[in-house]
Formats: sequence, C-alpha cells, structure tokens
Amino acid sequence: MDKQQRKNYWYSIISYIPDLITNERVNIGVILGNNIDLLKFKIIDNPSNKKLHFFRSNIEKQAYQTSIDYLSFIVKEKKEALNDISLFNIEPSFDLKTYLEHPLPENIVFSNTHFARTSNPKMIFNELLNTYVGKPFLQEKETTNISFKQNINKYFDQLNLINTKLKANLKIQPSKDLPLRFEMDYAFISKNDEMSFIQIGPKQSQINDWYKNNITLLNKNSDDFYLNMVIKEDDYEKPNQTFKPFLRDLASDKRVRPTIVTNKDSLSELVKNADKAIPISEWDTEDKSYIA
Repeated sequence: MDKQQRKNYWYSIISYIPDLITNERVNIGVILGNNIDLLKFKIIDNPSNKKLHFFRSNIEKQAYQTSIDYLSFIVKEKKEALNDISLFNIEPSFDLKTYLEHPLPENIVFSNTHFARTSNPKMIFNELLNTYVGKPFLQEKETTNISFKQNINKYFDQLNLINTKLKANLKIQPSKDLPLRFEMDYAFISKNDEMSFIQIGPKQSQINDWYKNNITLLNKNSDDFYLNMVIKEDDYEKPNQTFKPFLRDLASDKRVRPTIVTNKDSLSELVKNADKAIPISEWDTEDKSYIA
C-alpha cells in the first residue's frame, strides 16, 4: 500500500454496433494502458442486458461473442509484447487500432483516445467502467469468489500441501466465553510453533461476518499467531467492494498479513512458509485455546 509514482496512461471507450445500417451502438467496455507495464481492458459479457432487444437474433449474439473473443485475443497478444517505448513519444492522437497491430471487426469501435496521469490506474479504470458502461452491468455473480477459492485450493493441492502441512477448514472459537465459532480456510504451524491461518477473501455478502469473526479473534487473543488474508486483486480494487476499509483496520494488528493476488507468484512467500511448516501429524495445539 505504498505511495506509487504517478504515470501517464491512455484510455478509450469500447462500443459495439450490431447493425451497421442503423449504426446504433452501445458502450461495452474500456481499454487502458501505458505501453510500458500495463494494458488492461474489460468487456461486459452480455450487452442485451443494457438495452432491450439489442440482439434481434441468435446470429447477432454469436457475431458479438466472436468479435469480443477476437478482441480479447489481440489485446492479450499485445499485452505480452509490452516494451519501453512511451506512447507519449508518439502523437497524442495516435490510432489505437494501429497500436494493436491487427484489423478489428467492423462492429467494434474505439472512442478517441484520452490521457490521464495517475498513481492509481485501477481506480481510473473502474471509474471509467462505472461512468461509461454502468455499474449494474459490471457486477459479477458471487460465484466469482467461490471460483477463486477453488483455484487457490487446487494450487495448494498440486503442491501437495493440503493435509500434509496445511490443515483445511480448521474450526476456531475466539473465546470460550462467546458462542462464536467459524472456520479458517487453512492453517499451518511453523518450526518455532507459531500458528498461521490463511483466509480467502469472502463473497461480498459475507464480508461483515468475515470482519466480525477476525476482529473478535484478534481482540480476544494475544497469542503470537499470524492471520494471512488472501484476496483477489480485482475484488480488492472494486469500488463497490468493502474489502479495503475492513482489511486496513485488521492490518493495523501486526499479526495480520494481507496478500493481494494478481498471479501465482503472489502466493510464493506464503507457499514457502507453508512448505517449511511441521507436518500436521506432529501438531500439538494444547496451548492454543482458540482452536475449537
């Protein structure tokens, strides 16, 4: 959460035209980048939710899907070829289609390119999406977090950590005086007998309970355990999510270690620590009263 250096970024609004004769269009996404270390874009899955009868046939729906799949492909290809040439060394009115180096489907239209200078491109990106596409059409189903948890579980399982060094779904009781119990997604004990918990970021509807459970555990226990909060970057940066204020408050306790996940490498330190942990078969938890 260190203060980042401000950089120059360009952005454009992406529109789609299902009928080239009527030329009616709808905003479907945003693309933003700086040609150095960032190229980010997002497109809504189904623009028919934005405008009644936007698609008049299944053929038009299929044409849309084909178009955005192709656009996704060429943006990904360009992202993998980012270089150190700043777009600001080029004319300010540069052509985004030329930059992507592939012809676009004629139904896909980019707005004129605009520029911004910021230290928080994700915030700018989300604000553009909310303004020009609309927040209701960008809200993902809560199963997104479930998939993230499943992916984390699959990753840990591939590393042969689960049920060897990592204990899953460990039941916790913050205080014997409180009728409160909940589960930690994973836990491990280090060689120096320190307990480390791992919690995956919850669904939006469960954040209040997630915060209540963890703040109670921290307040009711002074033991030297660690609480690793693993949260997907996209969820952490969403304007409509409440992860940030809750996580910042929890992280005021030095035992809380946030991990914002962008890729598997984000978990490297956590995996290294878990791999060095003592086997579950050798656990001794008699002095850890918070384990139910």
